[in-house]
Amino acid sequence: MSDSRWTQTIADLKKQFALMESRSHNIGRHFEALQREAESLKIEFLKHSLQKQRKALARERGMGLLIRDKKKIGTSLAVAVGGLIFGGLISKDKYTALNTGISGFDGVLLGLGETNCVVSLEKGLVVMPTNVNLPRGAWVTFESLIAAVDDLKAEAWQKKQLGNLNDIIQKLQQSAKLIYVSLPN
Repeated sequence: MSDSRWTQTIADLKKQFALMESRSHNIGRHFEALQREAESLKIEFLKHSLQKQRKALARERGMGLLIRDKKKIGTSLAVAVGGLIFGGLISKDKYTALNTGISGFDGVLLGLGETNCVVSLEKGLVVMPTNVNLPRGAWVTFESLIAAVDDLKAEAWQKKQLGNLNDIIQKLQQSAKLIYVSLPN
């Protein structure tokens, strides 16, 4: 091979290496972005799960109140029927009307059963109302835990690895935003 062909081959290889290096940096940046999003999704899922537990608890308590108080049954059924009629008039679609009526009834149940909640910081995060006998353990107010969870989400966006659920719970236990609930002896 002549010197000019070697020079051209080396120049072509340098270009290819530079292109590969550039692509690898882009892949690295994309991977870091995906990691941050994955960590953030862990926190978002945890927050959604806690709120879902709280709503399920409110529905359960609301249904219990409805069963005990006959006047509230009539009121909640009236809200549901009113939602059905109103939804049917607006949408002219029976499924939308049914969904509106059920949503109205669900809203009544949630409103009746809404209460202050606490969350256990043991291995599984359990949501309980404050007006029941709580088992021993570390209990914090729901609102303070949500504030601590939001802080962790911000950390996740700052490239911090949060780990699994047990690691996340440990990080939450160290948060200064938590308001602990004292249990009666």
